[in-house]
Amino acid sequence: MGDIRKNPSEDDKKQVTERLAEVIERSRVMANLEILLDRRKLIWNNFLAGLAKGVGFGVGLTVLAAVVIYFLVIVLKSIVALNIPVIGNYIADLVQLVQDQIQNQR
Repeated sequence: MGDIRKNPSEDDKKQVTERLAEVIERSRVMANLEILLDRRKLIWNNFLAGLAKGVGFGVGLTVLAAVVIYFLVIVLKSIVALNIPVIGNYIADLVQLVQDQIQNQR
């Protein structure tokens, strides 16, 4: 079954203790425990995390909206180019409104 010692020596105990201390230190248990016990650090870290998520969400949504509007304008221009009588004028007005909004924002 293996070499099972009933009475480990002091050196073995010390070696296991040192290895356990290294594992705990690498997992940063103490740093995380300090943050959890200090309410100010916990609140500050959560505030910064929420702020970063909010900024990321805002930037991502802005880029996504810009890409969608860009492709929408391209599609609408191609539909206008087909010169469909009823829909063409409506879409031409819509494209003009979008382009006016883009020009006003610059």
